[in-house]
Amino acid sequence: MNLQAPVRRGLATATVAGAALLTIAACQPGTRVVTAAPATATAEQAADQPTSTTPVSAATSAAATSTDAVGKGAGGPGSLTVAITSPVAVSGHVDTVVSCQTAGARYVASASGSVHGYAVSDVVRVAGYHGPGSYQASVTVSMTGPDAHYAVTAVPATAQVTATGGDVSFSATSTGGRTLAGSIAWACSA
Repeated sequence: MNLQAPVRRGLATATVAGAALLTIAACQPGTRVVTAAPATATAEQAADQPTSTTPVSAATSAAATSTDAVGKGAGGPGSLTVAITSPVAVSGHVDTVVSCQTAGARYVASASGSVHGYAVSDVVRVAGYHGPGSYQASVTVSMTGPDAHYAVTAVPATAQVTATGGDVSFSATSTGGRTLAGSIAWACSA
């Protein structure tokens, strides 16, 4: 009897599942670090055969050349640095148009960009703005990836606003019941 086919099928399934657990982190120009969690696969076998567990991967990181757009370093004018931690881990830095506007005592920063295959957009609104500082803000974040769309609207958060940009961390439950959490730093376009 050939038991290799069920083992290969189990390994292929585990490999696909392991790929879904990839954590991507890259804020350095031209370099992407990919981290994968170790996984195991249980091969499906006939009822009279014992079940075996096989390690799929013990790799923890590998450097790869990136063709994704990267910024001019953290905080370069017209850039967005994203670190989403939930429901998937996606982080990176891209050059994009970042609109920072003040009207009276209102500050609004908005930007969108593509980070490792995920379209991310954010809007940070501050009422009572009177110059650089820490403010209570209303944050809207949207992230669309290969498998799903996540969005949170008007999430209360504390934003640090500077003369050239700012940053904010957020965590809220989307309408789909998933938690969208992370942080975003922006540098206003010139």
